[in-house]
Amino acid sequence: MCSLPPELLAEIFQYCSAYNADAPLLLGSVSRQFREVAHSHPSVWHKLRLRLGFGTELAQIQKAGLWFKNCGACPLNVFMNITNTCPPTSDEEWFAHNYPFLIAFLRKNMHSIHALTLQSDTELKAHHLLDAITASSPLSSTEYEALQLHSLHIQITTDIPPMPSGWSPVFESFSLFPQLDSLKLINHILPGLTPPNILHLQNLSIVRPLTAPPLPSLKILRMISSAPSLIHLDIDSRISGEPLPDLNSHAELPALKSLSLRINNLPSILNLLASASLEKLRLTDLDGRRPRAGEQLGSMMENLTRELRTKDGELCGLNFLKSLEIAGIHGVESTSAHWDWCIRHLPRLESLTLNNLGCVNIVKALTETPDPLDARVGFYCPMLSHVSLSGVDALLLLQDLKMKRPSLRVEWDSGASVWHHSGRDHPRTVLSYTAGGYGFASLFDHERRNVENIWMKKRISLSDEDSSW
Repeated sequence: MCSLPPELLAEIFQYCSAYNADAPLLLGSVSRQFREVAHSHPSVWHKLRLRLGFGTELAQIQKAGLWFKNCGACPLNVFMNITNTCPPTSDEEWFAHNYPFLIAFLRKNMHSIHALTLQSDTELKAHHLLDAITASSPLSSTEYEALQLHSLHIQITTDIPPMPSGWSPVFESFSLFPQLDSLKLINHILPGLTPPNILHLQNLSIVRPLTAPPLPSLKILRMISSAPSLIHLDIDSRISGEPLPDLNSHAELPALKSLSLRINNLPSILNLLASASLEKLRLTDLDGRRPRAGEQLGSMMENLTRELRTKDGELCGLNFLKSLEIAGIHGVESTSAHWDWCIRHLPRLESLTLNNLGCVNIVKALTETPDPLDARVGFYCPMLSHVSLSGVDALLLLQDLKMKRPSLRVEWDSGASVWHHSGRDHPRTVLSYTAGGYGFASLFDHERRNVENIWMKKRISLSDEDSSW
């Protein structure tokens, strides 16, 4: 390690600090060389973690000062954990009174903070801290423009209490960040946001546990409609099934390119939020085991491919869609006409992932051409490069797909238990076709193997939002 060039060491340190915010301190204590490299490269200090209630205020100020000094002009991402503090609910000035020097320091350097993540046990506590470090008193135009915060994540650790369905609390903190383009609310009460506050918002993520009260669809529609610049939208929550005043109304999202929905009442919400500009669509139905759930979603997808229009009124459908992922749907008929139509009208699709959908017509459609009599005409979804399927009991169709489209990468999870030894459960059968011909990993190579003896190690995915802090 000591023989590596300082630039390469600095890049390694930067990756370490992305995984652990305190890595610059730990690496700087290894040797003089490590300390010099860490302190001479600002990008190593791009993440700062503060935990109020642990240690003295002086220690927090010294740590923050070290990070702000060393990061230089690099944008700083700050994570603050305030779950260990116990301010009275009604005392809005508690943080300013109990951490006066730290709050003053953060307020002075607020212009250097690019992203802020707050972890709190209540919404009021989180927003009281935001008011304190942004000086909620009226700001001059120069000070207002100096607030360069672009990303705000708020994570609440306690359960969301029941509340009236039409009630949306107004937190003035959101109006203090004119440049905000990314907002993520985890287990947070859905706030009332007006267009001036989220005019430039491009990324919105709403994540709530299944035990939280369902979100009214009208509140979601109002909030999203106030963000005309939205590009990425992610909703992971239960949705109430109350009827809307106008079921034909749609959210006007002309710039939306990525939509991820892990909700119930999926077809109706998809109809409200889908946009002709979509390039990535990820759908998970929390109520996918209800009767005809797959057919209802397939019917809605067919309607979207037929009826979606651009902001200019031009009929477009889902012609720009490049990635489609569907999960949680059960009971789809193997010869569903809705899904068959949908898959034949996605001309720019590059990646397709279907988990337990069970519709073999989709696989069959990918092996067909619009004009069987003309060999020069390509297949449906001509730009498709990756297909991942699970639960589709159609291995022969998948083999036919790979033989007709050898450049296609095909992954299949049968969903059935493989033969096991010593009484322990083993992972499911998974085949991955990645090459043509007769060599390793080719279709011929897979066919000559006994697929029941293929064992794969279980994969572990980390989804902890704060694992990198």
